[in-house]
Amino acid sequence: MSTIDCKTVQPFLSAYHDGELAAGQAATVANHVESCESCAAELRAFESLGAAFAKAPIPAKPAELWLQIERELPSAPGPVTLSHRFGIWIRESPYGAGLVSMVASILLVLGFGLWYGGDSRGVKEMGGQGAMVMHGSKGHTHDGEMSAEHMDEFVSVMDDYLRQLPRDPEGAERMLQAKYDGEDVDADGAVRLVGYRPIVSGGLPEGYSLASTSVLKMPCCTCVKAVCKRSDGSTLVLFEHDDEETAWFGGRQQSMAMCGDKNCCLVDLDSSIAATWKQGSRSVTAVGVRDQDEVAKLVTWLDKS
Repeated sequence: MSTIDCKTVQPFLSAYHDGELAAGQAATVANHVESCESCAAELRAFESLGAAFAKAPIPAKPAELWLQIERELPSAPGPVTLSHRFGIWIRESPYGAGLVSMVASILLVLGFGLWYGGDSRGVKEMGGQGAMVMHGSKGHTHDGEMSAEHMDEFVSVMDDYLRQLPRDPEGAERMLQAKYDGEDVDADGAVRLVGYRPIVSGGLPEGYSLASTSVLKMPCCTCVKAVCKRSDGSTLVLFEHDDEETAWFGGRQQSMAMCGDKNCCLVDLDSSIAATWKQGSRSVTAVGVRDQDEVAKLVTWLDKS
């Protein structure tokens, strides 16, 4: 891929510091930081912030905390609202001061994460010989993320799908539809099932036509899959999704690149590539893409549609 610059790497620094990048992405960031003092300085800022937060004292919860709060809430000769009395307690009580300090620390860390993190987790993989898919979020753990067991199974299914797609696209689609309860839909049907209109409902670039759209109940999410045909009859598939998984493609080689005006995660699929990028509040993963230029063409068109 082309040389990675600071503009491409910086949105990934927060996720890199937290150990949330795939191995290929992490290696790309590490190689750039070694030779770039500016990005290295930003990374050190994350490390300093994390160290400071780790050392910050968090007040222990005293026994019978709420009884203590009630005893310390000041009385007044006239009617006083609970919010007013609580505000006085916050200012005057040592417990209140500790609570404010703890909350302020948490908000500070969250603020820095949003400032530096940007849309780094929105970067996804695209690949395959021509499929577009769109999906909404559904997880399997208490916090909405896929369990390791479901992820391994999903990666295996996607690997079978990607191997079959170039030689038998119809068979590949039937397999995926059967595995994940696929339901063919139009734009209005997608809205009913996932809450938004598929991005391809606004049309496709010249040389592409929409063959079908369907909703799949995948382990990572409920998603809309759009199967597209090039003018030569080959297939491209797009997935639009709310989840931010970056491990759809297992241990395949990944890299970051600018496609149009967006950061993209590109995955080597042997005879084609996959690409994932942030599109508004969701992400798009394309499989069956021929090269980075085709990714840029799709990104630019869909951004305007």
